[in-house]
This record gives sequence, structure tokens and C-alpha cells, in this order.
Amino acid sequence: MPEKVYVIGHRNPDTDSICAAISYSRLKERLGMSQVIPCRAGKINRETEFVLNSFGVEAPLLIKDLHLRVKDLLSGPIPTVGPKTSLLEVWKIMQEKNQKTLPVVDKKEQMMGMITVGDLSGSYIENMADYDLSPLHVSAKNVVRSLNGSLLAGDEEQELCGKVYVGAMRHESLESYVGTGDIVLMGDREKAQRIALRQGVSALILTGGATLTPEIEELARQSNSVVISVPHDTFTAARLLPMTAPVQSAMKTEGIISFNEDDLISEVKDKMLQTRYRNYPVLDEQGKVVGLISRYHLLSLSRKKVILVDHNELGQAVVGADQAQILEVVDHHRVGGIQTGEPILFRNEPVGSTCTIVAKSYRDWGIVPDKAIAGIMLGAILSDTVIFKSPTCTDRDKEIAAYLADLAGVDPKEFGVQMFKAASNLGERRVDELIEEDLKEFTMGDLRMGIGQFSVMGIEGLDQLRVELSQRLEELRGQRAMNYLMLMVTDLIEENTELFISSAQPEEIAKAFDKPLENGSIFLPGVLSRKKQVVPPLSKYFLR
Repeated sequence: MPEKVYVIGHRNPDTDSICAAISYSRLKERLGMSQVIPCRAGKINRETEFVLNSFGVEAPLLIKDLHLRVKDLLSGPIPTVGPKTSLLEVWKIMQEKNQKTLPVVDKKEQMMGMITVGDLSGSYIENMADYDLSPLHVSAKNVVRSLNGSLLAGDEEQELCGKVYVGAMRHESLESYVGTGDIVLMGDREKAQRIALRQGVSALILTGGATLTPEIEELARQSNSVVISVPHDTFTAARLLPMTAPVQSAMKTEGIISFNEDDLISEVKDKMLQTRYRNYPVLDEQGKVVGLISRYHLLSLSRKKVILVDHNELGQAVVGADQAQILEVVDHHRVGGIQTGEPILFRNEPVGSTCTIVAKSYRDWGIVPDKAIAGIMLGAILSDTVIFKSPTCTDRDKEIAAYLADLAGVDPKEFGVQMFKAASNLGERRVDELIEEDLKEFTMGDLRMGIGQFSVMGIEGLDQLRVELSQRLEELRGQRAMNYLMLMVTDLIEENTELFISSAQPEEIAKAFDKPLENGSIFLPGVLSRKKQVVPPLSKYFLR
């Protein structure tokens, strides 16, 4: 089975990040790659939700981290057995499925114990030495099923209790050996059958497919004995009879080490090194058995494969990206120190949106995106270029947007305005949403900075949020151990930004832009782009 490839954008994903992951995954599929999964590293914002809903596209899979977990090693469902399954049936399942260990589960699939090949052989040898089925709780039903027999008399739920004898002796000798509750195996010897039933045996197992005469059948009913006919010869039936015991008689119930499917591989490895079991059961959140893992799985371990879109800095990537195998990067931001163990496809272009690059990739391959994919890529371009007003916008963005708009059947500017209006009502948003919805982290020298951006169609309602906004910025900065935490509130109508600043030295940010600091914020006329108009001045100032 081909390994999964996760296509994912940055944390706190914006519209470009989400739509690039979906559209690039779809391109890879159309190029013949299987198991390509579009993902997101955080909650979808209202703007992105509007875009996806407009074109009937499902949100990508949420992935909180790329750490290897137990569930990543599972190759699919494994066979399990119930507690009353016979040992012989268990052995047949093990052979058929090439399993040396099977979990024993109840009707709700909750684990009751484990059975191994070693347990089967040990149970067989032990029971052959003392041929008494009393402690094994063997039912007539198990004998019929396991030995492919048929029930001629008695109740199939009746347990076969007592010592086992092969009725190969003379009639007189048989009478002196066999007693009440015993089990006798014999062929079509009518006199011997009669003697055994009169002695009160609990079960008579007829070998070679033997049957009962009406007289003997009536005697069996009177003595309340079970009579089973099996196709095997007497020697074979005698050897197989102990294996008709239920698995619960031989399974292990104590000292079992199990793992949860969400456990980290690093933690599992440590526990495996401290124990010497062949296999370990894996349980889901409800306690159901979903698989088995062994040391073999650790030997064949491979990192998760990932394609990064709309970012190339590990500080912005989903947690655990540094432990994944990065196959490709498709981005339009600065190159920020990512390292890989082997050469990769790294496509980075100075355009306004990652989806511009993705749409161009469709063209390069001679593939026309369908209406829905064209529509979400258009939405991403309109979002990142602020309907072509951002200084990051290029002629290539405009040309690609016109091409996508034609495929999607929408007017770009009208759709862009609807998109921003759907998400820009300050009165309906919580302060935490405003800060974290499109928050990106940057490293400048020894400084850690977070810069969020929220775009509005007019700033009505901002004054009522100023105090709470400043307080929450300060709290979050402390929690995340950042030197600076900022929020850009960008007015798309007036084309300006108010930059709220949380820091022990907010005046340093004001100096970087040569603007006055007033009540913890600075006003930036004409500023719409974080990437091109905010990050570069800060980099120049702090890295000088």
C-alpha cells in the first residue's frame, strides 16, 4: 500500500493556506499520486469557510501534529476471537491470517486476553497428559464446530465434563473403566455404545461418521447423554478433542501490555525495550482492539511524508514537521532556514498568493482545474492580495485570477467583497479570534515575534475592543514567551492598518516604522501586507 502524503499549510491557517493544500493535493491526484491527503494545522476562519462553502468544497483534515503515533504503524484490522472460540479454530485462524498472536475480545470488542502459538502448544501438551475435560469447559457445540461433526442427541450447550476414554476394549473391560460423566470415543460398535450409555457417560463421540440406531438414540435421550458423530477416525478425533476447549481456558489475562492508537512511538519504544513480548495489542479511545504492533514495526519505521504549502519555516509549521520527511515546498514567502536530508522540489515565487503558483502548476502540466478547485484558488488569491490592492500583488496574480474566475463563473471583485464582508464584522468576533486567526511567528536574531492580521471592511466597533485587545495581547505574549506580539487590524476600504503592540519595549516597533506610539499601537497608512510592508521593516531594524 502506498504511503500517505500530507499536504499542509501553516498553523493558524488563512484562506491561501487551506485552499493551496486542497488544490495542490487534487493536482497530485490527477498526476497519478495516490494517498495524497489535504490537511490543515488549525481552525478554519470565517473567510475561508465562506470560500469553501461557496464552491461546495469540504474542509481538509485537521492534523494537530506530525509526530509518529501507534496508529501510523497499523496496516489494517486484525482478526480477533471470542472467549468461547475453540483452540482448534484459533489455530486455523492463525495459520490462515499468518498471525502468531490473537486478541480475545467480548461482544463489545473489549479486550479480555491474549492467546499465542506458545499458549496453544502448552495447553495441548498439558491436556494430553491428563485427559480430563472438566476444567476446560468444553461444550458440545465446540466439538461439533471444531471437528465438523453433527449432534445426534442432547443439548449443544451442554458441557462435556469428565475423563476421556477410547472405547477400543472388550465390552466387559469397557464396563469396568467407564463411569458416570465420562466421555467415550468409539466407532460403530452398537454393544459398546449401549454399555457406555448405561454407565451414564456425559458424552459419546462416534468416529468415522457412525450413526445411532433408533434404540440407542432413545437410550441416549433417557440417560441425558450428548451424542456427536464426527467424520474423523478415532485416533485423529482423540488428538483433536483437547483442542475443542474454549480459548478462555488457555488465554493470558494478566501482565498484558497494551498501547493506545494515539500513543507516541517514542514512548512505545521505551516500553518495548523493557519487555519481551512478541506482540502488543493496540486499543482505540473506546478500548476496542484495533491492531497489534511488534518490534518489527519499529524496524520498518518511516517518517511521515509531507508537502508544505504557503510557508517554509518550521516555526510556522505544524508541530512535529521537523520529524517528518518533507517532499516539497510550494510557497511565496521569504525563505526561512528550513533544512532537509535530501534534495526536494522547492518552488518559491515572488507573487501575492501560493494559489497563484499552484494554478500555474496546473497550467504547466496541461491540466484544467474543475470549477470548484478554480473557485477556491481564486478566493485565496483575492484574500492574499486584498482584491489586488496589496503591494504583494503582481501582474501574474491578476492574470491567473482572471483565468480562474472564468472557470469558476464568478466576478473576482464582487466575490472578493462578499468574502471579506462575511468575515470582517468586529462586533461578532471574540478578541482571541482576532489575534489568533491569522497569527504567524517569526524569528529575528534572538527575538521571537508573533504578528497576526485581521482585515475589516471599515473599523466600526474597534474602539470598544481596544482595552480588551491590548490586555489579551499581553497575556498571550507571556504565555508563549514571545518578545513581541502584534496584531494588524487592516481596513480594506481606507487601505490602512493599525498595529497593536505588546512588548516590554513597544517603542522599538514604533522606531522601526518611524511612527508615533499612542496607547500601545501605531497607525500605518497605506499598509495592507504583513509580508511586504511589516516584516521587511522589522527585519531591517532588528537585524541591522
